[in-house]
Amino acid sequence: MKNKTLWWLLGGLGMLFILSSLVITIVEYNRFTQLPVVFPPGSRIAEVLVCGLDETGAEDRLTTFFSLPLEIDINGARIHTSPESLDFSIDPAGLVQQATGQLLTGRFWDYLWGRSVSTPVVVPFSAAVNESQILSYLNREIVPRYTQPGNPMMPTPLTTNFSLPEPAERLDLEEAVSAINTALLSPSTHRVTLRTFEQAHESPDWDLLESFLVHNITWLGFNDLVEVYIESKETGQALLFAIRGGELVEPNVAFTAASTIKIPIMISVLRRTDEPIPQEIVTLFEQMIVQSENPPADTLMSTYLDEVRGPLIVTEDLAALGMENTFLAGYFYLGAPLLQRFETPANTRRDIFLSPDIYNQTTAAEAGQLLSAIYDCAQDGSGLLTETFPGEFTQSKCQLMIDTLAANKIGLLIQAGLPPDAIAAHKHGWVRELDGQLRSMSDVAIVFTPGGDYILNVFTYDTVRLDFDIGNQLIARLSQTVYNFFNVDNQTYWRAE
Repeated sequence: MKNKTLWWLLGGLGMLFILSSLVITIVEYNRFTQLPVVFPPGSRIAEVLVCGLDETGAEDRLTTFFSLPLEIDINGARIHTSPESLDFSIDPAGLVQQATGQLLTGRFWDYLWGRSVSTPVVVPFSAAVNESQILSYLNREIVPRYTQPGNPMMPTPLTTNFSLPEPAERLDLEEAVSAINTALLSPSTHRVTLRTFEQAHESPDWDLLESFLVHNITWLGFNDLVEVYIESKETGQALLFAIRGGELVEPNVAFTAASTIKIPIMISVLRRTDEPIPQEIVTLFEQMIVQSENPPADTLMSTYLDEVRGPLIVTEDLAALGMENTFLAGYFYLGAPLLQRFETPANTRRDIFLSPDIYNQTTAAEAGQLLSAIYDCAQDGSGLLTETFPGEFTQSKCQLMIDTLAANKIGLLIQAGLPPDAIAAHKHGWVRELDGQLRSMSDVAIVFTPGGDYILNVFTYDTVRLDFDIGNQLIARLSQTVYNFFNVDNQTYWRAE
């Protein structure tokens, strides 16, 4: 009985001790939680030192620290930008609360036993950045003030010249957004350097070239028909337009080919001649092209093509090459019979009809395509000639044609608009009509220049009478304009002689 009573007595005392300890613990814990929080040495919140600070002091320090402006360096300028303007957001109170909870957790027993708290509190950095807002800021504040848009090549009115293009200075926006984002999310970084780079303008606008050529035609006061074909041999880009009386009209007008038709004669003869090319043919080519004589053309066709059908064989070769508007229908000698009458898409147009010679006709575009084929063949044996007549044309044959055309140095028309560093392999053409009047002039050329090789064909027509000096000056001025377009860093200036 005594043992049982003792057991209960001891049990009661134990329970009392436990309850007393619990009460004491609760009281001390409440007292512990009411004590001011002071972060121990080495404590960092979001990589900011907060040792010796209470919660309010730590929050104030974080707020101040993360309100420091970001320094942006660009092209020698320094811009101070508030993180808030970049939509940078951080929660100092929440971070301090995390640190406080970390400090209180597991350290109550140190307090009960009177031990000082020395283990530092570390709360990792946590913030949010809106990259779209950074991009918006850059486009709004940085790009307009600290980069340059540059200037494209532009024509200078009442000249044949173009203003020099100025490269744009660009900001690498993707790199800039990434750099600012990294800086904002790195508390130890408050400066970022943005990189700019030069960006050349895109290739000159060919629509601009067309407008400037039209301007030059009207500037000179030429009021009838001009058709122009240009082709870059570097890019293959081509331009074809026609203007009449100051208004653009549908191109591919049928013109009298005149002596430009002698280029297809060279092609037909060389197609049927094995190498080495006889000197007699070379000499006849020179007389036909350089001296622009007609009898050598007739001799070449009658001797090396066919005595009767020579001109028609030239036309057949042209048709095989896809030239549906270019033909030669008879020999050049006076009184030569018309071997065949040709109707073409160009000479059956109802809107523009220039009464072209029924013996030979062409268009600016087809004459250009023919010269382009010769150029391609001479360069690397490729192109229309070798594809259409495989095994019959070599680079050396095509180079012979170019050399012959380049020897045609008359100092007029396309050549008159070129400086000494340019070579025009060309054939000019004009003919007086039955009434003795000159109404059409043309010049077709492969032009070799430092800024790139190109094809330039100009055909002109005046219904009443074409003054030779006016036609020559017009073609020369257009030639110089095109040269300056391709050679903007090495332009020539109009000479009025």
